[in-house]
Amino acid sequence: MNSNQKKLQQMIKDQTLTITDEELFLSSAYQKYLSNMAKAATGRYRQGLQALMEWDSSDDAGVAYTDNYKIHINAGNRITQSFPSRMLRSESLVGLNGHETAHLLFTDFTTLGLYLGSMGNGSFYPEAPSFSDQYDEGCEEMLAAMQDKDKAVCLTLSKCASHISNILEDIYIEARMCEAYPGIFRQGIELNSLRMNELMPSLQSQIDGGYCDFAIVVNILLQYCRAGTVNNLQGYTGPYLDYLEDCVPYVEESLYADDIRERFRATNHILGILWEYIKPLIEDTREKMENASEKDATQLLEDLLGDQIHGGTPLPSGKGGHLPKQAETGKNEQSSNPLSPHSPLTRQNAMSNAQEVVSEEGGRIALAKTSAILDGNNPGITYNHQYLGSGYEKSADDLFRILHSVATAKAEEQYQQEMTEELQKAADDIHYGNAHTGIHVNINRMSFVSEDMVRNYQSIAPPLIRASKRLQKTIAPLLKEESEGGKLKNLQFGKRLDTRALHHEDGTFFTRTKLPSEEQKLAVGLLVDESGSMSYADRITHAMKTAVVLYDFCTSLGIPITIYGHTTPDYEAGVELYSYAEFDSVDTSDRYRLMDMSARNGNRDGAALRFVAEHLSKRPETQKLLILISDGQPADCGYSGTEAEADLRGVKKDYSKKGIILFAAAIGSDKENIKRIYKDGFLDITDLDDLPKNMALLVKQYLK
Repeated sequence: MNSNQKKLQQMIKDQTLTITDEELFLSSAYQKYLSNMAKAATGRYRQGLQALMEWDSSDDAGVAYTDNYKIHINAGNRITQSFPSRMLRSESLVGLNGHETAHLLFTDFTTLGLYLGSMGNGSFYPEAPSFSDQYDEGCEEMLAAMQDKDKAVCLTLSKCASHISNILEDIYIEARMCEAYPGIFRQGIELNSLRMNELMPSLQSQIDGGYCDFAIVVNILLQYCRAGTVNNLQGYTGPYLDYLEDCVPYVEESLYADDIRERFRATNHILGILWEYIKPLIEDTREKMENASEKDATQLLEDLLGDQIHGGTPLPSGKGGHLPKQAETGKNEQSSNPLSPHSPLTRQNAMSNAQEVVSEEGGRIALAKTSAILDGNNPGITYNHQYLGSGYEKSADDLFRILHSVATAKAEEQYQQEMTEELQKAADDIHYGNAHTGIHVNINRMSFVSEDMVRNYQSIAPPLIRASKRLQKTIAPLLKEESEGGKLKNLQFGKRLDTRALHHEDGTFFTRTKLPSEEQKLAVGLLVDESGSMSYADRITHAMKTAVVLYDFCTSLGIPITIYGHTTPDYEAGVELYSYAEFDSVDTSDRYRLMDMSARNGNRDGAALRFVAEHLSKRPETQKLLILISDGQPADCGYSGTEAEADLRGVKKDYSKKGIILFAAAIGSDKENIKRIYKDGFLDITDLDDLPKNMALLVKQYLK
């Protein structure tokens, strides 16, 4: 490991310690991680599904939702950020991802829209509730109000129904998801369920806080559905618990039904049970509608319920699309067994498991003890998770891998920035000669390589790499022999006689032992003209292909190589140098940077050549080869003609004294002028398709 590699490894370690949650969870690597999970679960039902991350840590920030096409997760939400370790926070986000994925798999959005739309228009779907007990009179009053198409009644009931049905649907789809994918999503879903219950105000504190009656009952209904218990430390024994106990049978009947209409029927009956608590909301809504628009009144009602009802996440509206038929009917190919209320794993056990996970992570927000509202003869709701193991065992490895990936990306970006600064300092220290007085040389090196560039390289590279490998085969054995040593035979002169060669008539009777050599003999520099004229006849494309072949040829044989492109700025005299590949680079993305080559502006060859030659002259190799690919003479403001030619000849002369061999590959119509400048270092490339092969053969010649 060279000093550059050690430096990068240390930078990666430093970045791992300083990366924030926001940087980690908003990284493309983490987003891809969650997206792949969602895609694996939804399979062919959801083409192009993505998990999109955002960060909002404000008190009223949302948690997660799906728009029926993409999953949106707020990594800064208070539930996730309340966990004491990054590992648990990551599990929480996985759980939110699993929850929204479950909606995409198991929620029938079309029927949901029909249900809420029907109620908003004054009718119950799939049918109206009916009672034969103390709730019969209230139910009749509610049905009569609906038949009158009273806007305040329809609007309020629709909003109340939305919250109740959402709770039932959340519990249903989470149970289905944990059953279908117990290893990936279960732990995160249960952790979030635990924390939501912990953050839920106690029953007495809701009363003391002035919550409306309807919100209080819905909150304890949600607590009961999640944990089988409610937070009642103060021992409240009033009517709220009586209402809840009357709602429980309808809840139990609906939670395991694959048909979403069963949960709508349960919701309708719960509305009938809670009618006395809904009527004050209706009157409040009617009063607001008299003083404001229906839209404003609706928003005020939603704000009230949203502020006081805790723990529910909004269902998608279903606009613009619906689920595939298999998902709409609740039939998932990976989860064909129906849910059963006879599972040994109750919700209380699941909460206990989640508590153990939190405590193992080193501290937790204590879950207040709860009191069961039912007696031992009716122990509550059980859920069939079909437990298949202790959870997804590789979740920690996944997080560490992503963390290392993000740290590596940040460290490499920092490393590239520092390298660019060092190159720029070296460029500023070079004396470029009188022809370039007042000219600034600017070094450009991309610190980040986009996925598009990687894909572009992968699409064009295969035939070029094959050509490189064929050329390597003829030279690799010679390099191996030189590095490993061996015996040289059939020599005409020497001190050791080979008796087995005495029959040779040409006098090659001698042998000599060759010691292994670790000396590097050759370093290569490639400079590409990126002037505007290189766009003609695909010259820049052929130059790029040459760079790909030459880079692979040299790096595969252990030959140090640097590759630069050069042009001039848009509106002023100067030189823009583009660093594509550097000597001893520890970045594996140099080959992808080559895809950035393009025809740009003018060309001030002398300054660019002098920089790369100076860069090359600092190498310890015994031979240094500098290749310029150009389609014409220099052409820049105040730099052309005989003055520019004299400058180029001076560059060649100066650096030939430092052991640098300069070749100019002429690929345009200006070949005679280029030949006049570089003379014995001139290469006439007539067929551009032969350019990559010819450049590799040139390097091979100097290796021998």
